Amino acid sequence: MPDDQPAAGPAIEAARDGRSTRWDPHRRERRTAIVQAAIDAIEQHGPDVLTGQIAERAGVPRTHVYRHFEGKPALDLAVCTQVAMQIGDHIRAAFTTGGSTTELIGRAIARHLDWVAAHPNLYRFVARHAYAMTTHHGRPADAKAAFAAEITALTAKYMAALGLPTDPAERMIVGVVGLVDATAGWWVERRQPDLATVAAELTEDVWLIIERAARQLGATLDPDAPLPAI
Repeated sequence: MPDDQPAAGPAIEAARDGRSTRWDPHRRERRTAIVQAAIDAIEQHGPDVLTGQIAERAGVPRTHVYRHFEGKPALDLAVCTQVAMQIGDHIRAAFTTGGSTTELIGRAIARHLDWVAAHPNLYRFVARHAYAMTTHHGRPADAKAAFAAEITALTAKYMAALGLPTDPAERMIVGVVGLVDATAGWWVERRQPDLATVAAELTEDVWLIIERAARQLGATLDPDAPLPAI
């Protein structure tokens, strides 16, 4: 640099930063649109959706899809994270009103199975990434992890309200989620027996797991008694 040419000062650097950051909202909007396009394309075409099909949905050239993501794994992670948030919201709605242990278990399982039934291709897609992308900025990034996170948090709150140690909650829920998720994956490929029957059977099985865990901690649970408010 010639001696008489001034170095770039803070004002110039700020101007450069301003020119760069003013496009951030547009980039975020485009990124969000591509994630939603990917979700829609997966719903339509299945878990083996092609980048071209995603680009068509998003209304952008195929080469533009990965301008906003560092390759396919990054897009897959963004899709799984978005879906996990949706599943979490869907399951959480089962607990907006109180009830007994079996009522809450039944509502949670029924809502999860309803989501799987309504979004079979999306479920197949996120199931392929189960625990491979465990979290993203502290959030679950697949369907199984989302279901586990919601149920674990709820179980820990009820265990605390009952005066029980909460450490075993996650350990217990891993088995519960594995049971529910494996059954959902089995059912979505067969669509029989009917969903209500599957949900009822799972509710009974999950209750037995929770009741046994509570007994080991020195507590007796009544399946039909209202749980304490949390």
